Amino acid sequence: MDRATHRLPHRTVTCRMAGSTLWNSYLKTIGICIIFVFAGFGASPLPTEGAKILLSMTSIINTPSQHIVISAITEPLVERGHSVTLLAPMNKITKGLTGAAVTGKKVFASPRSREELEEIVASLSSLQNHLSKVGPLGVIQTFRDKVSLLSEGCLALFNDTDTLDELRKEKYDLIITMPIEGCDLLLGQYLEVPYVVISPVRRSFIVTEDHFGIPIPSSYVPFTLFLGYTDRMSFKERLTNIFFRYVVMPTMEYIATYPVQRIKREFNIRPDLSLRQLTAESKLWLVYSNFAFEFAQPTAPNWIPIGGITAKPAKPLPKELKDFVEGSGDHGIIVFTLGSGVTSLDNKILVESIAKVFSELPQRVLWRYKGAKPRNLGNNTLISDWLPQNDLLGHPKTRMLIYHGGAAGVYEATSHGVPLLLMPLVADQMTNAARVESKGLGFSIDKNTITEEEFRVAVNEILLNPKKVYLYKTNMARAAAIMKDQPVPPRDAVVFWVEHVLKFGGDHLRLRAADMNFIQHNSLDILVFLLAISLLEIYFIRWIVCRCCCSRSKKTTKPKSE
Repeated sequence: MDRATHRLPHRTVTCRMAGSTLWNSYLKTIGICIIFVFAGFGASPLPTEGAKILLSMTSIINTPSQHIVISAITEPLVERGHSVTLLAPMNKITKGLTGAAVTGKKVFASPRSREELEEIVASLSSLQNHLSKVGPLGVIQTFRDKVSLLSEGCLALFNDTDTLDELRKEKYDLIITMPIEGCDLLLGQYLEVPYVVISPVRRSFIVTEDHFGIPIPSSYVPFTLFLGYTDRMSFKERLTNIFFRYVVMPTMEYIATYPVQRIKREFNIRPDLSLRQLTAESKLWLVYSNFAFEFAQPTAPNWIPIGGITAKPAKPLPKELKDFVEGSGDHGIIVFTLGSGVTSLDNKILVESIAKVFSELPQRVLWRYKGAKPRNLGNNTLISDWLPQNDLLGHPKTRMLIYHGGAAGVYEATSHGVPLLLMPLVADQMTNAARVESKGLGFSIDKNTITEEEFRVAVNEILLNPKKVYLYKTNMARAAAIMKDQPVPPRDAVVFWVEHVLKFGGDHLRLRAADMNFIQHNSLDILVFLLAISLLEIYFIRWIVCRCCCSRSKKTTKPKSE
């Protein structure tokens, strides 16, 4: 409409100028003007410049690593001139979300104080350590106990009618969200605003390939978040893979979304669609994935891989770190961090063993650590509760990253060609470790069972074994080259696809399978129908054969004499 209105004066002038020509030319020009005017009025608006985007983060908790991914997505949108307004509960901890990632902020009432939320975020460290010691059933149990935290923000938002009214009046063009429990999807439907979902891992409990109708052959696509399977699974692994896909993950999805389901019913939000179907209504799925690191699998047009979006060229280090790194000489440095949510291990014996092994190395070590200083800490080791991870990985003196296996750090290490020694704790870190080993980018150790000697051997395997050093260096260089060999970088791809759905919507990118139930999607009804027809044919053939045989038998049988 705007485009047509903008061009109307020009077309009117053209029509008036035509009036001074001959009658036929006049009629011809009038006809052309009418065609163009109607074509202009029929064109759909293209709100690609200055769109109003709502970054909905209604949960009271998020990890800094998730905020870093979100920042990498919204920063280029802000640079393009779009407004991005953060919606969050009051007092929410948004560490990792940069100032350049949003242009405004809107908060709603929260039942938690700043101190309470800080305590909850801090407890995530011990929670990850705890989850690393329990099996999948223990994870489900812990998840069920903590699930009430997930829905607190959602309930607070939908009880804040003033904020809801303000949001409706703003008339946003798009919502971007990282749905933890599905509340932001309800908000999108409530406001009648299209939405895009982010998954900071290859899949979460409520954002999986199943929700988007993407085929997932369980024979070669490892689905579980908890076990380190590759695309070459044994019979037992394939059986477990199916069990996790159809039993464990749906169970955790049900637990995570149960409180939000009640809110959905209470506010009568799209009673015709389930929460799973609301997920499928997403215009795009921005998934933290890249085939330099992933196993090949089916995808869909609205499945947009953004793996490595947080990896950037290294910036200069702060003076203290620069002096420490530059002083390492030819030996270089080792970076040891367990991600943004874990600053220390809860095993004091393991901490002392690690510190002792580090003290024996010629390399210098930068260790992200918070807690009592280890007694075995060597002069070559610098501990800090914060490290500029990407900048250190991009430094030419970095020889190895010891890491818990979070997706962002793995992609950053791969982008900068740094071999990995992984110490996975929970969830996708297990599957990331399996991919690192499968791709020859490093290997993993179990923090719950490893001894001091085993840790020493593992570190030296990457640093001193000439064959392994060459192998990891070669494989890392290849993976980094694949990551960078794309039509556009991930940040530009995000801008393109977000603006694409702003222009045209996302229905043309959506698989029809997303609207089908399990029976229709897998053509089980067709198979049953064909089986019934086949059985019916077999029955009639058998009946005809029996009739013929019986009839022939009666004709050939002579009656007995009395």
